[in-house]
Amino acid sequence: MENQKYAFGTVDRVEPNLPEFVEKFDKNYVFFGIDNLFPDFLNALFNRSAIHRTCILSKLDAVVGQGLSFKNEADAYLLKRINPNESWNDLFEKVAMDYLMFGGFALNVIFANDGLTIAEVYHLDFSKVRSGIMNQETDSVDTYYYSSNWANVRKFKPVAYPSYDPSNGKANPSQIYYFFNYQSGATYYPLPEYAASVNDIQLDAEISKFHISSITNGLAPGLIISLNNGIPSTAEEREGIYDEITASYRGTENANKMMLMFSVDREHAPEVTPLEAANDTYYTTLETRITSRILTGHRISSPLLLGLYHEGGTGFSSNSDEIIVAYAHFMSTTIKPIQKSMLKVFNKILYDKGITDKELQIIPNRIIEAPTAADAIA
Repeated sequence: MENQKYAFGTVDRVEPNLPEFVEKFDKNYVFFGIDNLFPDFLNALFNRSAIHRTCILSKLDAVVGQGLSFKNEADAYLLKRINPNESWNDLFEKVAMDYLMFGGFALNVIFANDGLTIAEVYHLDFSKVRSGIMNQETDSVDTYYYSSNWANVRKFKPVAYPSYDPSNGKANPSQIYYFFNYQSGATYYPLPEYAASVNDIQLDAEISKFHISSITNGLAPGLIISLNNGIPSTAEEREGIYDEITASYRGTENANKMMLMFSVDREHAPEVTPLEAANDTYYTTLETRITSRILTGHRISSPLLLGLYHEGGTGFSSNSDEIIVAYAHFMSTTIKPIQKSMLKVFNKILYDKGITDKELQIIPNRIIEAPTAADAIA
């Protein structure tokens, strides 16, 4: 279309990225999102947003603390092994990560030959488990499905496992314990705690991509070059000129290079028009807003808890009192409810294993260590 004067592009609408849980007549399991891949989307967010990733990992450190224990230290040997390769603490840390990422977790519980004793418990990647359709008579899900790759179920066929039921260990020795807290309207799958901040987490990742693209393709947004010696007759000629200019001046390695152009006379000289960059304060304000909303979604009351800059502060030492108060609030309102939910499940597993007279607890972290004599000398 050589005579086309204008070209128009389209911009996709950005919709909130919360999933729909879909029952399909030809499937025994419920889709976790329209494409059944919403957990993969959450994994991508974790890997693309630095602030979001830091929030998750900081909460993980707080939830796990110094590990599981019993009130009586002599009972610590009971925590050494939950399966041939892992301790209770190894399992707890993996489960905590899933709980923070997805809002729930899954365990593979293996019963002994007698069908009464729990022999082993394994972590199942929550993103790889799907719920079966609810049994209307019992108002519960009887079966869960596992696939190592839900994007290719023809190759990685889903395997059905019965839901956890200790009374059925003889007939079904391998079961799935699928857990998430009550959420209004959530029959099959949970939403993570930070669900309301998903768009801001995406925005954080996209802004990072925007800035790196702006630097890598520095010529594109910064200049308009008008060649005033006629319009090339073919699209190939126009593309050739464009490629020659961009090859010479685009990219960080070509920054501040001299630009040399030739023309027949001044009337036909190229015009180079710089485009004013967007107001720098816009990006600063936007970044502050995004950070605030992501922290809010994670229920983290102070950026100091993540080691982030705090306006008015000059360093950690000058804000130690605020850190202590913020951490206490963070523990009581955000972390302890998570620990309570997880311990409820782990204590049930402990009880069903036959250890009925003990309860697990978590040794908390110390946010600020007391100074030692060596510190004082230094």
